Amino acid sequence: MDELITVIINVYNGEKFIKKCLDSIINQTYKKLEILIINDGSTDNTLKICKSYKDKRVKIITTKNQGLSLSRNTGIDNANGEYLYFVDADDFIEQDTIEYLYNLCKKYNVKISLCKSIDINNYNVSIKNKKEKIELLNKKEMLKKVLITTNREVAIWNKLIKKDMFNNLRFESRPINDIAFTYKLIIRTNETIYSNQIKYMHLNNNQSISNTKTENEYREIDRYNACVERYQYIQRIYPNLIENDIAMIQIIARMYSKNNVKIVEYLDQKEALKDYKKLFSLKKLKCNLKFITKMKLILFRASPNLHNIIVKEVLKVKKIVNNYM
Repeated sequence: MDELITVIINVYNGEKFIKKCLDSIINQTYKKLEILIINDGSTDNTLKICKSYKDKRVKIITTKNQGLSLSRNTGIDNANGEYLYFVDADDFIEQDTIEYLYNLCKKYNVKISLCKSIDINNYNVSIKNKKEKIELLNKKEMLKKVLITTNREVAIWNKLIKKDMFNNLRFESRPINDIAFTYKLIIRTNETIYSNQIKYMHLNNNQSISNTKTENEYREIDRYNACVERYQYIQRIYPNLIENDIAMIQIIARMYSKNNVKIVEYLDQKEALKDYKKLFSLKKLKCNLKFITKMKLILFRASPNLHNIIVKEVLKVKKIVNNYM
């Protein structure tokens, strides 16, 4: 018998995209859904749009603005489903996504199943999937994918998750959610099902994150701190996990490449460059990394300043190309 699945949508001022998201969920081939919308103190027409849906499966909880972390916790606390599925309000999913992931969970007797996602710049997108490939991964193998994320494996929103996985586990009240959370979830599992099928469309939406300099600095510093906490947590369990070391040096290089005085000062205070040199080795780069990523890490080890200059110029060219396209 089909089990109730709660889809949790956290939204703040999402009037421009919430309808696309809701339509993709309401029209799922899997029908036994509880569609839980956490309206996080929106001041635009978000609530009005949500209320226009007369589907009995739709439930709306309006709170004062508390941020994504606590808003997600509100969803978890009020969910009645046996499984939970998170969707960001500016994203959408394929029509069979939930049925597909549910069937994988039942077939392989796992508590988490996930599929691939793609980043999009607008809603005019067509999906071309490769031949289906299903992987049954133990927790260590799945951790490697979360750490060396190539397809948003670190995200919470491309996964169908058994609700009891959240027992005594909630999101922290901080700017960075998934990096600080998903690895803890994976460590609780025995096995996870990973599909190469693209079922989730993630919109690159600059409006979903504050663009003020101070808040972006705070967010990036928290990203670094979340990665340090994750590194230390995993290292206690898997002290020789190379991917854990690589994930840490990747975030250090990324932070320095931003060329932000406040961020650099914070990293210097934490002696991040010393950590980079301690953790870096060419032997570790033999793990599953893209060639360009390996070259960037080697370049940063040789000269952080030269690395930052080159990254800055590459980003300029990429922005020009994206604007042209």
